[in-house]
Amino acid sequence: MRTIVAPALALSLAILLLGVAAAEAQNLTAGAPKQAPSSATPLPANYRQLIAAYIGARNYYVVRDAKITKPYERWGGLIRGGTFTAVCVAVFRDNSFGIVVRDNWIVSYQGGEIKPIAMGMESCSDLSPFPELMKAIAARRARGGTR
Repeated sequence: MRTIVAPALALSLAILLLGVAAAEAQNLTAGAPKQAPSSATPLPANYRQLIAAYIGARNYYVVRDAKITKPYERWGGLIRGGTFTAVCVAVFRDNSFGIVVRDNWIVSYQGGEIKPIAMGMESCSDLSPFPELMKAIAARRARGGTR
């Protein structure tokens, strides 16, 4: 019986590998490998202002500076629907002891509004100035906001 199982297993494995190799060869002969279309929702043109308003309304501290990344695609797992567009914002703020600390806000745009993904769980890199957040905070203070 062992003599029959081993060749059948080897034959099945060979057929599987040949199928994978044939599919790969077909992709290469058709030109560059085709990328699957992204399921990520593109951000609106005013995404920076939307993010500034979102974070500004939820910030309870004195903000010293803020920086933002360009939008990037992030894997959110199967529960979040796969890939989505995210933006990372580094907020440099005073903590309750007056020491400047950094919060990293990761947000996305879903269903017509900014949604939080994580805060402080990722590092932000390739940052650029984010004056829109500073303007949003100043405007809220001018209107008499308590935060």
